[in-house]
Amino acid sequence: MLELNVNAKSPGAITAAFKKIKEMITSGAIDNTVPVHIVLDSGTYHEVIRYNLSNPLVMEAAPGVPPEACIVQADNSEQFNRGVENRSVFVLGPNVTNVSLKHFSVVNTHTKTIDGDAPVSDSAEAFTFNNTTGTLFAEDMRFEGKQNTLCLKGFSWFLNCYISGDVDFIYGDIDTALFEDCRIHVIEDNRGDYPGYVVKSSAFANKKGFIFYNSTFVCEKRKHSKVYLARTLGKGSATSLKNWDSIAFINCVVSDLFSDELLWDDDMSLNVYPRGNFKNGVREYNTRVMDKNGNMEAADTSMRNVKTYLMTEDDYFKGYATRYLILHDTPFAEII
Repeated sequence: MLELNVNAKSPGAITAAFKKIKEMITSGAIDNTVPVHIVLDSGTYHEVIRYNLSNPLVMEAAPGVPPEACIVQADNSEQFNRGVENRSVFVLGPNVTNVSLKHFSVVNTHTKTIDGDAPVSDSAEAFTFNNTTGTLFAEDMRFEGKQNTLCLKGFSWFLNCYISGDVDFIYGDIDTALFEDCRIHVIEDNRGDYPGYVVKSSAFANKKGFIFYNSTFVCEKRKHSKVYLARTLGKGSATSLKNWDSIAFINCVVSDLFSDELLWDDDMSLNVYPRGNFKNGVREYNTRVMDKNGNMEAADTSMRNVKTYLMTEDDYFKGYATRYLILHDTPFAEII
């Protein structure tokens, strides 16, 4: 294993470490399958970074350093650099194999300036996993941004992470993305009283999609606008290979500031596909609602969007009661 220590006092320190790895591969000093371990000292790394090597990567803060004290940060957006590959603070590219990120923060500090419902110009991802064949494991991480904080593809697993944003801030063309014991925070829109949305799914057909397991959803109050856990693109169909509305909420705690409809579809003017069922679509099990004092009770599901599905106890124990059941048919099956 190649071990590298990085210090925030050196400008472009993480970029330099990635460059060093590539140079060592090119020179033959190491093979492109040698695992790499990067340890980040505490501090703020002001840089936009990209890793696109096949070497398995573990990147983490130094022992004892909390995520809030080890930050990769930049102000980046579509206004400055076009395309999701360029406007993110941290990008994992199509050549990566297995990546683990632990105990640090990735923050896009971009402030939104354009009026409208999620204008492309204000897209400003903190993190992008642009990979369909490898795996991403994130533990005790913080991903902070506003619009489109997390862009995902393929297979990912987030454990005990914090993710914040205001509109469509968890999205992507995925197979399976598991969010286990995570805290999802909908923040105020800096432009004013706009609606908020957590997940915008464009999952691949017949795949599990986004699964939130034992996670908590909190929200900053709007004056008039509603906040939803999910919304549809309205592009899914029986013949489409992606754009399926596949999102599951399992044993989740949800602030009472969220809309009881759960899913936004523009008053049913947009297509929601598929209709929620045991395997796909927007589905939930054992949702609890939390008030401002932390008191919890079972969710009243009578006002849910008609396209969502309330899973039975049999459904739960058949496919969602453990992380193994959720991930057993993914590349993560070898490590869980």
